[in-house]
Amino acid sequence: MKKVYLLFLLFLPFLSQGQYSESIATARPGAANGAGTVGKGILQFQTGIQFDNLSDTSGWYVNNISEHLVVRFGIRERFEISAVMNHINSTEYLSASEESLVRQGLNTSLLRARTKINDNMALQVGIETRLRGKDYQIKYIAPRFRLMYNTNLGKNSSLTTNLGGVWNGNDSKPRGFYVFSYSLSLTNKLSLIAESYGDFIKSGINNYFDIGLGYNINKDMLIDLNGGWGENYPYKSYFITAGISYRMITKFRPEDMK
Repeated sequence: MKKVYLLFLLFLPFLSQGQYSESIATARPGAANGAGTVGKGILQFQTGIQFDNLSDTSGWYVNNISEHLVVRFGIRERFEISAVMNHINSTEYLSASEESLVRQGLNTSLLRARTKINDNMALQVGIETRLRGKDYQIKYIAPRFRLMYNTNLGKNSSLTTNLGGVWNGNDSKPRGFYVFSYSLSLTNKLSLIAESYGDFIKSGINNYFDIGLGYNINKDMLIDLNGGWGENYPYKSYFITAGISYRMITKFRPEDMK
């Protein structure tokens, strides 16, 4: 934990450089976070709704419907803070002969900070709080970190790589994760992403895939649609999600930057 915050302090000198982009940039659609920040005085909302299913070979399965909200705010051009909340409605089916189990409530309440290292790289650190529904309580405040890197592959395409680790709040064992995300601009407003991502511990790795579309209604608003799947024996999973993102300039942005 101390090493994560030491790295964060080392990157503070990079906060003074410019970052505000012409069009809104979000972590939607897909699992990857780009190496960008929203810009000083910019308030950005990213919302979505998701349906997903997880099952195994025994006949057990669970259906989830969740609502997702991310609020991001730029403190400096290259430094932002954000909050993430996720509310879930979950129905678990143990077997055909048993009743289902229903759970609902907040299963994510995350506070984060992100800083740009250079034009292509950023570091994000976060704390998962205990502000959760009774069905999703954790014992401890749980840290996480993510390193993000963007690579331009041509005029209309790029590759985003994420690597990081998370703690679940119930034990001291971290879980690593990775994301490789390919993005292609189909038109000035429409973009396609294709991703491979997963998580890993000492005992093994789980891999997943997804494909999504993002459409810029204007430079400050984006809508998206995304779907993915994974087969990691004995489990199978899939999801579909849709969302909308919007940014606005607040009074905290200097006039010469608007």
